[in-house]
Amino acid sequence: MIDKDLKGIKIKLISIIKLRRNKMKFKKLFLISIFVFVLLMANTVMTFAATYEWSLASVLPESHPVHSSLEFFAERVSQNTDGEVEITIFAGGQLGEEQDYIEGLQLGTVDMAKVSSAPLGQFSESLQVLSLPFIFRDIEHQHAVVRGPIGKNLMSDLEDHGFKGLSFFDAGFRSVTNTVRPIRKPEDLEGLQIRVMGSQPLIETINAFGATAVPMGQGEVYVALQQGVIDGWENNIPTVLTFNMQEVAEYYSYTRHVSIPDILIMRNDLFTDLDEETKEAIMDAAEATAIYQSSIWGDYVGQAKKELKEKGMIFNEVENIKDFQKVVTPIYEKYGQQIPNGEKLIESIVNYE
Repeated sequence: MIDKDLKGIKIKLISIIKLRRNKMKFKKLFLISIFVFVLLMANTVMTFAATYEWSLASVLPESHPVHSSLEFFAERVSQNTDGEVEITIFAGGQLGEEQDYIEGLQLGTVDMAKVSSAPLGQFSESLQVLSLPFIFRDIEHQHAVVRGPIGKNLMSDLEDHGFKGLSFFDAGFRSVTNTVRPIRKPEDLEGLQIRVMGSQPLIETINAFGATAVPMGQGEVYVALQQGVIDGWENNIPTVLTFNMQEVAEYYSYTRHVSIPDILIMRNDLFTDLDEETKEAIMDAAEATAIYQSSIWGDYVGQAKKELKEKGMIFNEVENIKDFQKVVTPIYEKYGQQIPNGEKLIESIVNYE
């Protein structure tokens, strides 16, 4: 009887020991499983975390067609680099005016920016040729110039000043918008205060027409027109609509005096430090974006004009464009001497096919 009891107790003890061992094994397996899960999650985060996180600044709001091109570029770069490069767009002048972006790129506080090549010409003199009046016959001529060897040389000159040029963007032909009267001949501009970008060739062009050029940041223009500080400004049709300038300046006169391309740039030191594969990925994205931007820009111009007409803007052609071209001849002579190899560069652009 005692032996049976002892045997029963022994069996129970063995069962308890086995149960405890199983619990310990389960606990170990559970802890190991958690450890493996944490490692997997950490690896997943590391896989999807961007190696580079860059800012891209633009004065244009998200409603502007150029903004969708910047989004296209950011997405294409991310795809080309398997998510290693993440670009955050700061639109609508969140980081200031274009002059601020240019200085920020040099200081390292801004990584990338979409700016007009006009103010950038203050830093790279050769780029000023793109701001000369009537230098481009049409948009096809401009594309041929900036996407060919001349454009590549202009981009290369930027590197000496701390910028890496990625691609040129269409910015349309600029014409005069004002609050006073239609502009049909240069004399109609006499006495008018016309806002311009910070570009010396552009300032001299408007002054040659008989007006007074007033350099001013884009963000100040609407209120300046509203308060009568200036009489007009000069820009392309999509930008007039984007900033609702028809509300404060009803006359749009087709002077088409300049077609200054925008340019997508980044810090040259940032680009130089990248491996060759990443550099190639960025330049591929920039090239694809330039083509995409041209296509949507062309489509948007006609739509924007239609909307502006519906909102009350009055459009007119000038009487004789040669009258406008004649008064700016001295500007070519000046910049032919001022820009390095200026005469040869201007001639190569004018005659480029």
